[in-house]
Amino acid sequence: MRRPNFLQFITASILFLSLALIPALAQDAAQVLRLSVGFNTLKNSVPMSDEKKQQVAELEAKARTANSEKRFGDAIRNLNQGIALMRGQQWTPARALGVAMQMKSDRVIADPGDSLKLKVTQIFALEEPLQGKLNGKLTIAPAKNKDAAKELKTLSEIASDFLTTPLELEAKLPELEDGEYLLSLNLKPVEGEAITKTSVLHIARGLTARQKALRIRAAKAATEFSSKPELLNALAAVNYQLSIPDLVSAGQISGARDFKKEIAMAESYLNQITKGENPLRTMKGDFRWAYKSAVDNELQPYRVFVPSKYDATKPTPMVVALHGMGGDENSYFMSYDNGVVKREAEARSYIVVCPKGRGSASMYMGDAEKDVLDVIAAMRRDYNVDANRIYLTGHSMGGYGTWSIAPKYPELFAAIAPISGGGNPQALSKIKHVPEIVIHGDNDPTVNVENSRKMVKAAQELGIKIKYVEVPGGNHTNIAVPAMKGIFDWFDENQKAPKAASAGTSN
Repeated sequence: MRRPNFLQFITASILFLSLALIPALAQDAAQVLRLSVGFNTLKNSVPMSDEKKQQVAELEAKARTANSEKRFGDAIRNLNQGIALMRGQQWTPARALGVAMQMKSDRVIADPGDSLKLKVTQIFALEEPLQGKLNGKLTIAPAKNKDAAKELKTLSEIASDFLTTPLELEAKLPELEDGEYLLSLNLKPVEGEAITKTSVLHIARGLTARQKALRIRAAKAATEFSSKPELLNALAAVNYQLSIPDLVSAGQISGARDFKKEIAMAESYLNQITKGENPLRTMKGDFRWAYKSAVDNELQPYRVFVPSKYDATKPTPMVVALHGMGGDENSYFMSYDNGVVKREAEARSYIVVCPKGRGSASMYMGDAEKDVLDVIAAMRRDYNVDANRIYLTGHSMGGYGTWSIAPKYPELFAAIAPISGGGNPQALSKIKHVPEIVIHGDNDPTVNVENSRKMVKAAQELGIKIKYVEVPGGNHTNIAVPAMKGIFDWFDENQKAPKAASAGTSN
């Protein structure tokens, strides 16, 4: 039986993501989008009775309706209830509240003795209210030794509705050694399981003050080098590094960060810039960078790999790699067998760049598409990129992005390599001259293999040079790493003719 395309459910979410004007709504739509992918993957993977299938289908229909009406909280509730049902978990009021609750701290870096503020909210209403009040405590413990928890605050007789009345807490941090800690809010209802929410906090003496001092230095450097675009561009990377703790606190990026290292990196870049030197001139290997987007004047990150034998006097091929849903600019370099893409690139002397794509669930539409083009333009500005050898690849959502971006800019890429993705077959007529290697597992529960098959069929009918690798038994993720060598082999074999390169756009 054919599995459903995971995009059938989330088409409305994608539309909202590209059109939403209010950041909170966009974030909620993105959460629905990510959750729906997990929902459908589970639905395609676990055995279910006919009765359970019907219940799951009803919850999915409710979620679809709520999503189309922009009631994203309700959609999230329906999807989570369906996931619990498929996993054989009871959907109790306590479990529902645990899913709905969100805890946010006013900071992720602190000094001992600082006063910490937390806010507990709720993203959807419970269909069955939780009876009685909640009791519990707020604790802090070393991330690697959760048994050594210290109580920060005792909580009693707490109302269980954080949707209409958010809970605001304040606690003074005790004397603690520098390191990573877990803040845990533990609440026990009268009936049902305990509810626990956690948040990461880094104790780093003096780091906040150091961050503030570096920002002052960076602002001064921006004034001093206002007539030197190269150094102003480099300052974007400094300012982004300095903003990482604030972005984590706001929930805009992942909290798995070494903040001391991030601040130290910003200081290192700034030290070079204040000497009138562009750090990019000497940097090789794997590093993070950023630019200021004309879309909203915000700083956008990207990650770069420059091979050890890079020679600025010689044109160098470049691979643009698009991450999957829930990922970011770091995914290709830190996952996928700890960055197999870097090892292939080093062996062949390729540059690799990974844009963030404006959010973890953007589908590379709208502003996220422009992010990709802006990053390519920045790389061509800062490096001697071979215009005949710019390649595009991506996995999952990045595979969809590869299929959608290439036809819009048909003279930009020498070849493409979508992995576990899909797209619009009608758009392929615009890239009849672009060689394609397509990778997909035939047992993919997340993106049905039919999505690649229909693209390959259309490409073959158009006479496009194409290589299709369908992996027997391959799922959504386990086919990506083994495919990397073949993808780079394909790139090695294919480059644009000089005439086609001159007709292209630099974007």
